[in-house]
Amino acid sequence: GSCGAEVNDVQQQFKYTQPPSCPRCQEKEKWSLIPEKSSFIDWQRIRLQENASEIPAGSMPRTIDVIVRNDNVEKAMAGDKCEFT
Repeated sequence: GSCGAEVNDVQQQFKYTQPPSCPRCQEKEKWSLIPEKSSFIDWQRIRLQENASEIPAGSMPRTIDVIVRNDNVEKAMAGDKCEFT
């Protein structure tokens, strides 16, 4: 916040998320990220779809989004057949 307080462990929702307010001065607007005191991880949203050849004729394939992190990022490409456990 504008008072100089540092807020740690702010929950992130797959984008940069600022704290809702400063615990010291209740400021809600003036925030700056301190990169050297932050940790960042790779992540990727993958949209999975049922294989069309494995569903009844005339049915629409179902989809689900999966978030992968760290070493699993960019392991799958569009059109790949994948198995998740």
